[in-house]
Amino acid sequence: MTLFLIIGCNNGGGEDPQKVFLTSIANLGKGFLDVFVTFGDMVTGAFGIKAETKKSDVGKYFTDIETTMKAVKDKLNTVVAENSNYPKVKEVVDQFITGTLDKIAEGAKIAASGATDVASIGEVVKSDAAGNSPNAESVKNLVEGIKKIVALVITEGNGQADKTTPVDDDKKNIGKLFGAKNEASKGAEDKHVAAASASIGAVTGADILKAIAAANADAKKDGKVSEATDAAALALAKGTSTDNEDQLGDSAKKDAIIAAGIALRAMAKDGKFIVKDTAEKKTEAESAKGVAASAVGKTLSTLIIAIRDTVDSGLKKINEA
Repeated sequence: MTLFLIIGCNNGGGEDPQKVFLTSIANLGKGFLDVFVTFGDMVTGAFGIKAETKKSDVGKYFTDIETTMKAVKDKLNTVVAENSNYPKVKEVVDQFITGTLDKIAEGAKIAASGATDVASIGEVVKSDAAGNSPNAESVKNLVEGIKKIVALVITEGNGQADKTTPVDDDKKNIGKLFGAKNEASKGAEDKHVAAASASIGAVTGADILKAIAAANADAKKDGKVSEATDAAALALAKGTSTDNEDQLGDSAKKDAIIAAGIALRAMAKDGKFIVKDTAEKKTEAESAKGVAASAVGKTLSTLIIAIRDTVDSGLKKINEA
């Protein structure tokens, strides 16, 4: 947590303007406690994401990020406006606002517009009832918005991370979750969902975010799983009537891309996961729901924590100016 220090002193009569200014910064720090409480609540909520969480609830996280960035901006503008005799501090504040806060807010606003569906993030269907693939505009907004934020707050992570080595066919067939052959009972089986779960568990949230940021926001809707090369194309894939077109190719068969594709599809409008059977107590269906929740929760919690740390670092620099 940022600590604002009063470093000025008053050796003469009346109030030293510098001390007044620094006291204002110190008092402003009390207001930022609310900001960090908000971040804490968002992180807690992200860790608690479940399969039943609505896509629109995910959108609200992004809206809350935008609102929080604007709140920090307003607080900083207020104290600078009231203490105009310190141009160096004003310069640092202005750079932080335009270079960081405004850009995070912009990215969050775009991403929020991609997650507005009232359906749950863990929607599952059988392959012969898959219907539409996710909305392309929704996926585009999620990718573009997250990309803007990742560029500012994520310094680690590998969007090509690949750490799991299950049976090769099982990993290839994770693709069935996105675009299984459109016949009855061709969706992902338990072993394929388990391989997807392993991929999510093996990578970091930063890896997933980097994979989303590296994706083509204009990826083709209804493409074949076998032709997908990044997370967006994977999220937008749709099943065909041809054998093996539901298997991941080498480019997409990487843990970070698989996890990112699952996160995007879970958040996007009309995004559903395709399993062999959705009947009550069918483990592949329940497992797929859990996979969706895990991918989204890991992605969001990492993003929110990184934004919080970036804001904290920026405020420390202002205090040191």
